[in-house]
Amino acid sequence: MEGLQNKKSQLLGLGFMVILMVGAIIYVLKDESIDSVMAAIHTVKPIYILVGITLMLGYVICEGLNVWITMKALNKKTSLKDCIEYGFVGFYFSSITPSSSGGQPAQVYFMNRKGISITSSSLGLMIILFAHQLVIMAYGLVALFVKPEFMVSHKAGFHILLAYGLISNAIILFGILFLIFSPKTIFKILNIAGKLLYKMRLIKNKDKLREKISSSVEEYERGAIYMKKHPKVLFYVILVTIIQVTMLFAIPYVIYIGFGLSKFSIWDLILTQAILNIAVSSLPLPGAVGASESVFVDMFRNFFGSLVVPGMLLTRIANFYVVLIISGIVSLISYVRK
Repeated sequence: MEGLQNKKSQLLGLGFMVILMVGAIIYVLKDESIDSVMAAIHTVKPIYILVGITLMLGYVICEGLNVWITMKALNKKTSLKDCIEYGFVGFYFSSITPSSSGGQPAQVYFMNRKGISITSSSLGLMIILFAHQLVIMAYGLVALFVKPEFMVSHKAGFHILLAYGLISNAIILFGILFLIFSPKTIFKILNIAGKLLYKMRLIKNKDKLREKISSSVEEYERGAIYMKKHPKVLFYVILVTIIQVTMLFAIPYVIYIGFGLSKFSIWDLILTQAILNIAVSSLPLPGAVGASESVFVDMFRNFFGSLVVPGMLLTRIANFYVVLIISGIVSLISYVRK
């Protein structure tokens, strides 16, 4: 029954995302000639699209590399191949759930099936998420400092979207930092949850649950202490994350030069993509579908000019849709193979 419900949830998420995708494409194409858009797309050599897809695959593989680094630090037996699979699982489930909320829970589930405790995987993934939020915020702040025109050259609605993204990402960043290094808070949260489940009669043995929570928190605390005493682990994760995020943000530039354009530098497009990412990443939409497409057209029009719509379509194909299909296949194989 639980498996059936999970499948229904995934199908609903995918269905909703497809509706958003179709709606977004119809919206951006409403004033465009489809023939001219397709003609422009055909002027781009396939190698540029393949490079963009390769960068996105590198992004997912870096996620797996970070999982491997944190699990090794916590003395958990796992292979780099398995960790890369967890990276694809995280991307797939983040893409089909609102605000990317399903990625980490799915990774915890898949890791637990291979013998990694929920406590250790949760701590490791929180460290990775902290590094990711830190790098994203750093890129965003640099972009706003280097290119202040972002605050004056766009509509008021964009300013609200950007402010919401900055505040949401900052809250997540400090919240994760607090949870990583405050095991007592984790213990209190789990105890409150346990009491609620007991009162709802979903759990029968309260003492056994308390022992399990206590044991898990002790393991969590040992891991957190290790991370505090060995900051190089966090340094390595942040270093990989910088490479990871840079590859993601560089994809629009690859498509840009694919059209034979060269007026702007790679950093102009990377910093613009950083702002776009912050503006849409916290929205309660699967894969930020719809918002990413429409905001891209608004923000990148200065770079692509009349080619902005085909540029958006090729960028989204490279940095989302193709890798979503690949990650879905990898997730399915990983689930079936157990």
